[in-house]
Amino acid sequence: MTQPTTSTPTFTTTSGTGTPADRRDFASAIRESLIAAHPGWATISGVITTCPPYAAPATAPVSAAASPRPANPTSNPARAEETANDAPRTDLDDILDFVEAEAAEAAALFSDALPPVPDAKDAPLYTLRPAAALAMVRLAATFPSPAALYEALSAPGSLTVLALNSPGLDETLLKLIEHLCARVPFWPDNAPLPHVVRAEEAVLSKDSRKRDTGLVGQLVPTVRTALETRRPVVAVAVAAGTLPQALRALNPQVITVAPLDRSMLADILTDAYLDTGDDREGGTVGPDLLPEDALCKGISAEALVLALRSPTLVGAIAALVASTTPATTEGPGLADFPLPREVREPVEQLVADLLAWQAGEIPWRDVTRGLLLAGPPGCGKTEVPRLIAQTAGITVVSGSIAEWSAEGGRGSEVVKAMRECFAKAAANAPAILFVDELDAVGDRDRVGDNNRTWTEYVVTALLAAMDGYDGHEGVVLMGATNHPERIDKAVRRPGRFDKVLRLGYPTHDLIPAAIKWQSWPDLADADLTGLGSRTAGMSGADIAAWVRSARALARREKRPLSVGHLETTLNDLRPPVSSELQWQIAVHEAGHAVVGAATGIACPQSLAIHDGGGMTRQSLLRHSQRRDEVRDALAIDFGGRAAEMILFGEPSGGAGGDSTSDLARATQTAAAMELSWGLGDDLLWLGDPETVLTRLRIEPVLRARVEARLREAQARAARIIEANHAVLEEMAAALVQTSLLTGPALEALVAKVVPELAGPGPVTLDPSDQDSAVSPSAGQDGRRDATLLTLAPEQPNAPSAPDLRTIQDRADNSNRAPDPDIIQPFAA
Repeated sequence: MTQPTTSTPTFTTTSGTGTPADRRDFASAIRESLIAAHPGWATISGVITTCPPYAAPATAPVSAAASPRPANPTSNPARAEETANDAPRTDLDDILDFVEAEAAEAAALFSDALPPVPDAKDAPLYTLRPAAALAMVRLAATFPSPAALYEALSAPGSLTVLALNSPGLDETLLKLIEHLCARVPFWPDNAPLPHVVRAEEAVLSKDSRKRDTGLVGQLVPTVRTALETRRPVVAVAVAAGTLPQALRALNPQVITVAPLDRSMLADILTDAYLDTGDDREGGTVGPDLLPEDALCKGISAEALVLALRSPTLVGAIAALVASTTPATTEGPGLADFPLPREVREPVEQLVADLLAWQAGEIPWRDVTRGLLLAGPPGCGKTEVPRLIAQTAGITVVSGSIAEWSAEGGRGSEVVKAMRECFAKAAANAPAILFVDELDAVGDRDRVGDNNRTWTEYVVTALLAAMDGYDGHEGVVLMGATNHPERIDKAVRRPGRFDKVLRLGYPTHDLIPAAIKWQSWPDLADADLTGLGSRTAGMSGADIAAWVRSARALARREKRPLSVGHLETTLNDLRPPVSSELQWQIAVHEAGHAVVGAATGIACPQSLAIHDGGGMTRQSLLRHSQRRDEVRDALAIDFGGRAAEMILFGEPSGGAGGDSTSDLARATQTAAAMELSWGLGDDLLWLGDPETVLTRLRIEPVLRARVEARLREAQARAARIIEANHAVLEEMAAALVQTSLLTGPALEALVAKVVPELAGPGPVTLDPSDQDSAVSPSAGQDGRRDATLLTLAPEQPNAPSAPDLRTIQDRADNSNRAPDPDIIQPFAA
């Protein structure tokens, strides 16, 4: 290998621009060089071009025609000669096959360095592999002559990045550049050879670095040595946005490799079908037969392999056209999808910005991007990106940790797949890059993470990729999660995700639209408002399953889908409850509404009874996050339980149950007051609101404090219910009659609620707990000078409670409306 030298190369450099003819001439020269050297990574022999039709001899009997005979090795060079008298295969045969395969692979590796060995037999015919052909035409379009290639990559001390913006081609392009630099026709023999490396392999892994190393110290030794000796370095990157941070900080010259267009694709097809006799326009393929340039740039090497399987040129063109033609979708669109106002507005703004950018009306920097969709399973998070792309006429590229880990769970394998996903989005730009289940990436601040090293590596790589695509022309980043609080704060901060859109299950006013969405094209003009109350609390996925059951019933009856089919199947999914249970549920939900109105912190929006229980939706009126407000919210949580105690003499289990129940939410709120929000007797912060619940299991003192707050909230709710006994019964009776109470009817009943004159009183403990009534900073032995256990809080698996008080680490990227909903479900 020639060492760096200060002598002037004899090769004369010229401008890097050229005509299509120059590009074709350069590509043709590269092809001839590859065919002559026939390295295994670039060429292959034995491509079948014809297949004669089967014809048995007319005079031969069937038995003779079917008898085995020696195979013709020239008809299929890849097939070994076999005869009917071959002996059974043994282990030795397998060993010999393995040795031959290893030898062939070794010969391919050294094909550039060793001269070809003459063979007594006829030399095989070689053709380019699809990946090599794709890399060749794109490189020739970027540097249309050897002079242009040399001028761009040969400057002493230069660091050049070749960004492909397409996955799966970086290794082939690297080998192609090494091949060209090793040959005099393309690279002067007295010029220093550049050091060519894949971008992700130019930087040491985190485990291999020494601490406190600078930018140069993060490079692998070969790259560092090249820079120290002023040897040109060429880094091949899947995409510019996936460059490692250390490499990006060195300010390299980034050259984007020309994307595939129709003329390049025509050259590849012409070369692939030279020997088939299937040509057009005098031996060339007409570009007008191929997909548009905007579609061609998304064709990968894998897509080429699948298309070139066709034995005819016409078949290959048809396969390419089919693979690049956007799928036509019929049915309802984004305007018909049931979305709450606070979600629909930013989503429609994104669509408007994308359309305006494509029309050239606004620059890319003004396009809305960085949307994180948060909500429970089945609320439509994965459907929204598809609808945005469909409306804006762009592509969706999706990925997740599960997909990126499919080929291997090691950090390097996951990061490699992640970068390829980002590169695929860049290749298909304009596109939406949608990362599903974003919380699975992990949180570097999570306590007790046994895979901390893996989490830090993957999260850091994701941050680097997201920053690399900041402002990337045509790529919009979107994410989805069931648990936004489990996402690393650096990932979900503004600038990476500008807005957090919170999706819930359809409300009563959106349920008819949700049913029509799932039942399209049927029931387009049907009145479905009567089903709203009975389906309250259903997710979009639940509604989809319900409609499928109704369709199955309609098919059995051989009739079109009707509202009657929906009602029949709904009775099976949610059997009607007894009148006694309906009254109990109505009292419980009315209790929440009465307490919310009496405290003045909330305004009831709707009450519903469905066959699986009940639901109350209220909007928060005050957001100062003061102690009295939090106590008001606790009283609302106990409104349903207190109403049952007043009217029935005892509560039911409707306030408890899973992690979203009234008691669960109230317990988490009370614990957060003591340990997270600084609203207890002490100022200690001992964990996030989602993590402090684990301390209750091991600290009796803290349990006593939380229990005292819960009992005080229940007593306060009971006092409010006593003062509004008549209104409570009237509201519950109206709810039983209609199953859904909202609008003017609910407003008239709420106006009758007597406001609470006095606020919450001091927290008092049960007399039996007086001995342990010490502050959370006291120890479990009850001594005032003892200290509370400070065990590190663990991350729970339970989802966080609905956001009554909206505790967030930031407030400028949430779509929270001025009156966020407070939802109290009743577990029937």
